[in-house]
Amino acid sequence: MTQATLELARQHHAAGRLNEAKSLYREMLATEPGHPETLGLLGLVNYQLSEWDDAVAVLRRAVSADPKSPEFQFNLGLALAAKEDWAEASAAFHKSVDLRPDFAAAHNGLGNALRNLRKFDEAIAAHERAVALQPDSCGYWSNLGIALQSADRYPQAIAAFGNSLSLKPDYAEAWCNLGNALWRNGDLEKAAHACRRALALRGDFAEAYSNLGNVLQSLGQYAAAREAFERGLHLQPESAGLHYNFSMLLLLQGDFRRGWEEYEWRRRVPEFRPTFPRFEKPMWDGRELGGRRILIYTEQGFGDAIHFARYLPAVAERGGKIILHCQSALTRLFQSIAGVQTVLAGDQTVPEFDVYCPLLSLPHVLGIARPEDLPWHGLYLHGDAATGRKFRDLLNSAQGRLKIGLVWTGRGHLPGRSVPLGMLAPLADDRAQFYSLQLEKEGLAFQSAPAGMNLIDAAPRLGDFADTAALMEQLDLIVSIDTAAAQLAGALGRPVWTLLKFVPDWRWMLERADPPWYPTMRLFRQQTPGDWVAPVKDMATELRKLLDSRTS
Repeated sequence: MTQATLELARQHHAAGRLNEAKSLYREMLATEPGHPETLGLLGLVNYQLSEWDDAVAVLRRAVSADPKSPEFQFNLGLALAAKEDWAEASAAFHKSVDLRPDFAAAHNGLGNALRNLRKFDEAIAAHERAVALQPDSCGYWSNLGIALQSADRYPQAIAAFGNSLSLKPDYAEAWCNLGNALWRNGDLEKAAHACRRALALRGDFAEAYSNLGNVLQSLGQYAAAREAFERGLHLQPESAGLHYNFSMLLLLQGDFRRGWEEYEWRRRVPEFRPTFPRFEKPMWDGRELGGRRILIYTEQGFGDAIHFARYLPAVAERGGKIILHCQSALTRLFQSIAGVQTVLAGDQTVPEFDVYCPLLSLPHVLGIARPEDLPWHGLYLHGDAATGRKFRDLLNSAQGRLKIGLVWTGRGHLPGRSVPLGMLAPLADDRAQFYSLQLEKEGLAFQSAPAGMNLIDAAPRLGDFADTAALMEQLDLIVSIDTAAAQLAGALGRPVWTLLKFVPDWRWMLERADPPWYPTMRLFRQQTPGDWVAPVKDMATELRKLLDSRTS
């Protein structure tokens, strides 16, 4: 083949006649199989035709023929990223920037790969390098914003999206991403405006409808949120993210049958995939297990694990020998669950099993749609008496006062649910002894108790949830925001009063004062967004009644 043939192939390629270009590249390689330039061009056209496997195979040959080419490594990274092989893509992008440190696009690709590997700090650094090299790229600024948002750095993400939009005000994707960051930061009205701006620019933008639905749900506009989700699903019926977001609304509104079905889409949401291991064995379909070994593994947060542990005895009733894999902070606590044979944590080797199931899929797989379909049979978690004895001196210090555990703040990526400790001053009473159950890094080391509140810091003695459970079992009452501590108290069957923001997490549903999951729990809800004064006042009134009843 001649240089003229290569030039003709290039012309086809540049004009978008990709199949014609591919045919000519392949003909040339038939006579000169190891020609680096032709291999690189064929791999690129395979990538542009979405022929990911062929692209990777050909680009690996190109890299082998010319390992010093940053472009070949970069294009290989793109093809691997298209296959969602993020580790290999990251390695290829790394080699590309090592060969050419000023290759902005490769730094950008590296940032995307690292973000998908959940290496957020490294991803942010890579994107920052990309925008430093090419500060006029709206796309690079937007990708930096996505990485910052993934690391829960919402104000910085909002600023990055703002930089993107200053370069391209009609950039619908950046408006959509900005809406999501504003929503997560609690700036709801601004978030709604950003999502609507994205839709004004692109009326068929399914992701923007999904983000808008989240914002409207947080504003308490449930009918409008449902319409947004349904319009997005009409445009993109296979969008896992849309189905998952819609499930949150359905569950919040108590439509559990459809909600659990939609919730199963979470296993296909890219952000969640790292929490779902791949197994050769089949996923359990809910049928009788007949003594087979079933691996059940936790996902998401501690509170979710504690909540859904209520379904494990039902798995045992279907004949399953349960191997439970969970976060290390839960292993001692979960050994108390009836019907669970083995509890593993972290990188412990998983023994042989026959089927598996994610813990949060159990309501759907078991066919237990409504909470009432799995009646409360008493507490399903237990503390340990021996562990409880280490708190004896703390508890003796109450000297007859009502002993109350207190949790007022949680992780920052769920805005609006924490209460400043000072706002709990109305609960202070000489007849009550409070115990801080906060983690040390969130607790009394950083905030002072309100005037008049007897508050002892128990955090230094709480190594895991089994410790917390052992202490809770000796308390008279737990007061908490919506966090794992509240769910632990409920699972232990302890009296627990939970403060909820205006639009709460789905499991607390709407309006009701008692959740179906925990009969010993009472809910104190905000009546207007951001206003803790009213629910704290209501709680203080109930606490006075309780204290008065002890002395009457």
